[in-house]
Amino acid sequence: MANLWHRHRAAASCTMPLHPGVSYSISTSAVDRTTFPQSPPERRRHFSKQVSTFQKQALRERRSVHNTSQGPKGWRRTRWTEKGRVVVEAAVTSPSNCNNNNGAVQPPAAINNNQSDIVILTNGPGEVAAWVKPVVTALRQHTNKHFSDIRISVVLAPCPHASGSELQLLQTFDEIDRCQGPEDFWQLLLLGRSLQNWDWRKQGLCIFLGGDQFNALVLGYRLGYRTLVYTEDAVRWPGLVDVYLLHSDEMLSKVPKWAHTQCQVVGDLFADAVATSITGLPHWPPLSGNQSAAMTAEESVPVVGLLPGSKDAKLAIGVPYFIAVAEHLHQRLEGHVRFVLPLAPTVSLDVLARHADPCLNPLIARFKWAAGNLVLNQSKEIQPDSMKQFEDIGAKESPQFLKDGPVGELLTKGQVHIEIWQQFPPYTVYQQCNLCLTTVGTNTAELGSLGIPMFIVLPTHALEMFKGATGGVVGLLAAVPGWIGDTVAHLVNVALLKTAGFISWPNRWAGEEVVPELIGNIEPVEVAAMAAEYLNAPSRLHSMHQRLLSLRQKRPSFTGQLGAAHTIACTVEQMLRS
Repeated sequence: MANLWHRHRAAASCTMPLHPGVSYSISTSAVDRTTFPQSPPERRRHFSKQVSTFQKQALRERRSVHNTSQGPKGWRRTRWTEKGRVVVEAAVTSPSNCNNNNGAVQPPAAINNNQSDIVILTNGPGEVAAWVKPVVTALRQHTNKHFSDIRISVVLAPCPHASGSELQLLQTFDEIDRCQGPEDFWQLLLLGRSLQNWDWRKQGLCIFLGGDQFNALVLGYRLGYRTLVYTEDAVRWPGLVDVYLLHSDEMLSKVPKWAHTQCQVVGDLFADAVATSITGLPHWPPLSGNQSAAMTAEESVPVVGLLPGSKDAKLAIGVPYFIAVAEHLHQRLEGHVRFVLPLAPTVSLDVLARHADPCLNPLIARFKWAAGNLVLNQSKEIQPDSMKQFEDIGAKESPQFLKDGPVGELLTKGQVHIEIWQQFPPYTVYQQCNLCLTTVGTNTAELGSLGIPMFIVLPTHALEMFKGATGGVVGLLAAVPGWIGDTVAHLVNVALLKTAGFISWPNRWAGEEVVPELIGNIEPVEVAAMAAEYLNAPSRLHSMHQRLLSLRQKRPSFTGQLGAAHTIACTVEQMLRS
């Protein structure tokens, strides 16, 4: 064996009967000279020990040595890292596949794909609706072609902005085999056990789609799975996470160069998910220049959409704020306006009513915003958990769409009626709106992809409500009850807003302001005045619509290119094979 050592590399082979009828040829390569003894006899003993260690590990864990790269002469090899930085390669060398003339090993006819677990870690309502759904759909489309049995599990991590209905939404996804709520998260993370006594397979992958990246790292280690992290924030654990999938080249430029091999830019999962969902839907109808929002005919009454958000902190501010905007706008347009509120799938009617009640929401009295009473439509079958799925309505039915579909309304003190819609996804509702007033979030990507004119409104009256904007020591201080936590949260959010740049997805895509972003201590009457100006000048809405459509046509999913969800699914498939 001594003559096989050359230029600090070693090679040897042996057979290892793990399964009947199949033998395994094991070799080593890329040996670090500094970790091996210098004399040939000692090197041979050291190498034999490494091979023995590999045999014991393979026997103990019963890991397949099929997969990954295609080696020379048809060999299929899997790399193993042992102590001493020895990279061990194993290849299937069944005698039936050997060529008797030259001994070359032919590749097997088919890959024997083991059963695998895919565990997805997520947290908030936006991540569940716009990240998890497209990813699990793409996973099913890809893995079912190449793997005999893939089980997808989704684990919800605790989130300060969660609505409490994320688990119910996940249960409506047919692609998911099982899911677990945030109340059971810590037992699974620390002990590796769920309250439902889930079983775990030997081979698997842990995917991060929202929350704390460190939790995904711990969960993957606990289950013995590799980890894959999709992030639009930062690469926090390079070298420990196996693969990072990033949403922009700008993020990659901030990653240390030694970790670039672990990172891949896949694009914007939010935007690509929305683009895939709305493909084939009709565009927002352009307004002609001679239309006026002050026309008295019902068919020409403009429709304004109000999107206060889905997280509890956003709802506490957004619901009374947008109700106040609706009252002022209704007064400016002399009643010739219609308001719709598409309810997020994770928000129940009871939650909406609570945030509109001045007795339950102290911000209404504090900032003198408006309240509203929930009035249910008795002709509709109301589901308390807001999981009702409405059938898609075609373009020909759109004139009657806003007349027959609301499940209820918010009635304000000024007798303004705000219709409540429970459709998921709410794209056909959006398409009926001449203008949408929305807070920051996923819906800006949805509206932008549909070409719906919008204002992004972020009042900073109560920034201390948002306490999950950062982690670490500062995040712990912000979570402290009382004035200390409120002060820290306020200061953190002020600093983030100053350095955030554009907060809406269309403006980020364009790198300039395409839709107005109203940020600061802006009163509802100011927003109403600006909205009235746009509604009375349809050409401005039409111009914004055209700009949004031009951005949409540049998105990968609309130009026929494969989007982020597809790339994530392909990466998962490759990792499971290796």
